[in-house]
Amino acid sequence: MGFTTRCGLISRGVVLSQARCVRTGATNYLLDAGLQWGGAPAVKGVRDPAVELMHTLVTVHAEVFAGCEPLLDKTLGILVEGLIDTLLSLFLEHKDTNFKLWDANGYCQLMLELEYFETILNQYFTSGASESLKSLQGILLEKATESCLRESDDDDKQQGGTISPDELIALAQQCSSELLQSELERTRINTACFMESFPLEFAPESVKVAYASFRGSMDASNGVFMGAQAVGSTQRWR
Repeated sequence: MGFTTRCGLISRGVVLSQARCVRTGATNYLLDAGLQWGGAPAVKGVRDPAVELMHTLVTVHAEVFAGCEPLLDKTLGILVEGLIDTLLSLFLEHKDTNFKLWDANGYCQLMLELEYFETILNQYFTSGASESLKSLQGILLEKATESCLRESDDDDKQQGGTISPDELIALAQQCSSELLQSELERTRINTACFMESFPLEFAPESVKVAYASFRGSMDASNGVFMGAQAVGSTQRWR
């Protein structure tokens, strides 16, 4: 069997086997993580379910990189687009049940995590994935605005008034500016495989900084390890 044929079989096999895992992970992330989007706590960072969802794609990266690296971009492109399409379809399917009620915190939480996914997986985003993400962000803004308006109308005292779409966007941008960089650095070990193969000249600034931080910590660790080896070697030859 030729190398190209073997690579094609590996790629198709990984896509078929992992597509279901991606959907299961997306479902767990959006529907089964226990967060009430209409009564969410203050945003403190990326939640564990978001990092766990990334682990599915980390597994794919490892399998394809080991078996047929030339098809890595194509395979992950298919699965990343599938992931974003799945998130969009789940949101539309459950918009009147699980996603009926939203508050500003819930909106900002999901927007932060969507940007987290987009930043790390940027190099594997197809045009289809980008369009689906824009659609999801637009529908999410519309739903959150409606929910916040309804909540304000139901409040006899009109405490806080309504929240406009522009205000929600500004709140989400503020959360991102305050938290995204630190969360990329905090979880860099979990996503190191994507950073290692990222063409940094095309990367968002937040990824460049997180990658530099990751490389710095790795180099420091290697320096300590090499220093320990050198000391051990010197002691053995005494």
